[in-house]
Amino acid sequence: MSGPRFAQTLTIPAAASALAVLVWTLPLRLGFYREEAITDLPTYQRAAESIADGLVPYRDFALEYPPLAAGLFTVPEILPGGYGLIFSTLMLGALVATVLGVVLTAREIGLGAERQFAAGAAVALSPLALGLLVETRFDLVVAALFSWTLFGAVSDRWRLVWLLVGLGVLVKLVALLLVPALLIYQLHRQGGPATRRGLGLAGAVVAMGFLPFVIASTRGTWQLLSYHLERPLQIESSASAYLLSLHALADVPLTVESSFGSQGLAGDGPEIMAALSSAVLVGLILAITLVFRWGLKRAHPSAEAHLLIATAAATIAAGLAAGKVLSPQFVMWLLPVGFIVAGRYGGSTYALTIAVLIATAVYFPRLYWDLVDLQTWPIVALFVRDALLIGIVAAAWPRPSLGVAAESVELPPSASAPRAARSMAGRYLSG
Repeated sequence: MSGPRFAQTLTIPAAASALAVLVWTLPLRLGFYREEAITDLPTYQRAAESIADGLVPYRDFALEYPPLAAGLFTVPEILPGGYGLIFSTLMLGALVATVLGVVLTAREIGLGAERQFAAGAAVALSPLALGLLVETRFDLVVAALFSWTLFGAVSDRWRLVWLLVGLGVLVKLVALLLVPALLIYQLHRQGGPATRRGLGLAGAVVAMGFLPFVIASTRGTWQLLSYHLERPLQIESSASAYLLSLHALADVPLTVESSFGSQGLAGDGPEIMAALSSAVLVGLILAITLVFRWGLKRAHPSAEAHLLIATAAATIAAGLAAGKVLSPQFVMWLLPVGFIVAGRYGGSTYALTIAVLIATAVYFPRLYWDLVDLQTWPIVALFVRDALLIGIVAAAWPRPSLGVAAESVELPPSASAPRAARSMAGRYLSG
């Protein structure tokens, strides 16, 4: 590797990571971010204390998160320094890991140096928009796992991919969102046997993580899944935003109830909207996956990874926009993908992702309880945020034009001729 290229290889990830640490340790400590907070740390700490007392999750106490999340909650309880401080340090590590994953993925798919740094810097600066959300929720861990999963996929490190998918499911079930796209992509590049082995690896990781708890209490472990299936329409979801807008415009009566650890809309109308939103979610993911599969068949090999990243971005945004639950911390799931979509609408996706982060900060946390009280201004802010998410689905949609080789693509060393030849040969010789 030449001197300038080697320096660039180190400089961009290091600079973006340093920016993340700087933002976390200086601006995020300001009183502006500390004036009002809605935190999940007490929930995490109660779970950690129960585990420290010898209680078994799912058997002895209910927990809405998978086993690896419970382990994450326990770490700050074990280490000295205070629960909040240690948890914040862990999330800083997750932010830096996300930055590095995003920069390396951007490089691997051939984005230029300026675009690599712009993506890493956007992730590093995201705490300025989201405030205490980033250090009082564990969704940055989800973002870090997403970013390295995608890096593994675009660099054909499939054992890493499926290991991280399995670990991701054990942290938060949302990791399942990326499975359809990853299956289609590996099947296209490596064929059926390799794809089945990879999926088997992920399944084995998930099984090993859940098995001890299933043995301890099958019914209690099942409640982890039924909890999410039974949740009502959460007040920040897009379907709820639609109903809230009808309330603001036409005084349509709505009832807000607190349950399942959040606030949601109760009644027949919200139940119907929750069912419809779930159906729309399934339909959207199916449509995105089918378009992705069709596009790969016609794509130039150098642009296949662009289609994967766009598909991942559209899928995650669809999961947010059409899900019946949309807690504010969920927008962190966009960090690994929103800033590295290539093609004609890549800039739009970048801008919309920033807009979603800012729009979330407009109403949360300071106006959240006003939203619960059904006041007009936070309803408007919520409606705009959820509309922006739909915009990301449209902008990141895996269009056929993304599969066309672009002259501006800078292929990384890992895509050199010998490796590319092996990949092509592997694809066409693997049945």
